[in-house]
Amino acid sequence: MSPKQLEVFVQVVQLGSVTAAAQALGMSQPSVSKSLALTEQQLGFALFERAKGRMQPTPEARQVFEEARRMQHSMARFDRFLEQVRRYSVGQLRVCATPALAINLLPQAARQFRESFPEYGLAVDMYLNNEIEDAVAHRQYDLGFLLQPMDESLPAQSVVRTGQMVCVMPASHPLASRQTVRWDDFDARELIYITTDPRIIATMAAAIEGFRERPVSALETNRYSMAINLVRQGMGITLVDEFALAGTDLGSLAIRPFMPRIPVMVRAVTGERQVILKPAQVFIDAMSRLMPPLDLTCSPGTSPSVQQTAGQARDS
Repeated sequence: MSPKQLEVFVQVVQLGSVTAAAQALGMSQPSVSKSLALTEQQLGFALFERAKGRMQPTPEARQVFEEARRMQHSMARFDRFLEQVRRYSVGQLRVCATPALAINLLPQAARQFRESFPEYGLAVDMYLNNEIEDAVAHRQYDLGFLLQPMDESLPAQSVVRTGQMVCVMPASHPLASRQTVRWDDFDARELIYITTDPRIIATMAAAIEGFRERPVSALETNRYSMAINLVRQGMGITLVDEFALAGTDLGSLAIRPFMPRIPVMVRAVTGERQVILKPAQVFIDAMSRLMPPLDLTCSPGTSPSVQQTAGQARDS
């Protein structure tokens, strides 16, 4: 499928009409129809069915559409990169991070980066945790920040911060009076399960007997920020990495260390580069400063030191 065929296909899916797609693309209707016919011939399956005067994509076409949009996004990113190279001879830094870090910390790190490199091109994006390594390896990004289980074999310069999984609950929860929280301290039916990354899930399952035996009524989400907001709504308690709390308003919440201790780390991914370039190192240092270790040695029933740390991160 050529780039033009791809564009035609996406427009027809989005607009539901060959005529509308032709107008949007500045093409004749027969040319759009011919492009679709050629694409179907090359792929070996139908892309559309007519229903009530509209072009309805087949199930196969819907799958192709999702990948086509990703490809268009990548090409748009590449075009912007080329434009940045043309405009900024000093270069461009492309950074991605797992959702919690991207939403809470990347904007603050970007601000600090700009102070050191005001003329440098900068792109900051959110990416799924388990896809960041591939995105950097395929040169979509120069630098990525991901969460993973603790791995002491990794080079020290790639480790941004080390920490642990913590239990997040409403400040009024009975367990807020505890110094630590264990798996057996609460009913599994009140746990908000996070399904974001197979490595973290496997690590937790290895440390917690019965972790995978979740009840039928379990509440699940694939975002740490969503789990924390569900806790705010009184929907239960959750287990998250402490970095997901950096830059987050912890008012009305209590944070307690979870036992058995499950160590995790934020790692900076730079692809095959053996030496980290100065712009990337400046960004890594900024992220590190925005993730001070949480002070969990607070008195039972309160979490003032945790809130203070989060506030310091926001003001950095």
